[in-house]
Amino acid sequence: MGFFRSNRLDERQQGLEKLNQLRNNRNKTLVIHYSCESFFNIEGRTPRVTSICVKNRASGETKAFSIHLQAQFKKINLVNATVQDIDLLEKEMLSEFNLYVKKHNLYYWVHWNMRNASYGFEAIANRCRIVGGKTFSIEDEHKYDLPDLLGKLFTYKFVEHKPSGQLLNMSNLNTISTKDALTGLEEATAFSNNDYLKLHMSTMRKVEMIDRILTLLEQGTIKQKTKIRDIYGLSLLGVFEIVKNTPFMLVIWSLLVFILGAAMEPVIQRIYGTAN
Repeated sequence: MGFFRSNRLDERQQGLEKLNQLRNNRNKTLVIHYSCESFFNIEGRTPRVTSICVKNRASGETKAFSIHLQAQFKKINLVNATVQDIDLLEKEMLSEFNLYVKKHNLYYWVHWNMRNASYGFEAIANRCRIVGGKTFSIEDEHKYDLPDLLGKLFTYKFVEHKPSGQLLNMSNLNTISTKDALTGLEEATAFSNNDYLKLHMSTMRKVEMIDRILTLLEQGTIKQKTKIRDIYGLSLLGVFEIVKNTPFMLVIWSLLVFILGAAMEPVIQRIYGTAN
């Protein structure tokens, strides 16, 4: 039965269903990304959140929440800001984000790997608690991890992790601008140098990159690195899907069916006594 049924196609079907949900609910879909303190040398602490950006796919507007902006509002110079100053700025930033989430908690939130307590919605909520602010809640069924969706559609080898991470690599592969987008190492360096503006600009760019990848995916024009046989698998249904989704193979298949039908027609006629 395994030849006729494919786990790979079942997984791909799950991805197609999720993609259709997002396509059909574009007016209630948000794209989110955030930057934070480096995961290293923080002695087990939850990394400080430095900036969050959310793009509304319906309006095209991007809402930014960042320490950099809060410092301007509070007239605090980040070059010589104290730890207490940064705590205050982070609390104000997360409080504003919390209010935004409450207004949009029934929207669909598309993100890139924001799925655990180290980096994700839970990590942001934990920082809210740590700095003394109010927290937020988004139901799991309203969260869409774009790399997971790409993995379901194309397998998780859709693009390499090295040298710059899958988000930057996928953007470069699809000729999507990565201007101002920092790698993980560059973000850690920017944080160490108190360069919150760089982190803010990187987060804004990455939201645009995620949104553009999703748009190309919806349009069916996305480029990725998985071989077609791995996308569909080698079951009978997989081979059928490969033929159906590959134009030149579909043409060849149609010609073969036509030739085979023409060749078999006299044989069938003799069997059933219908030959002239």
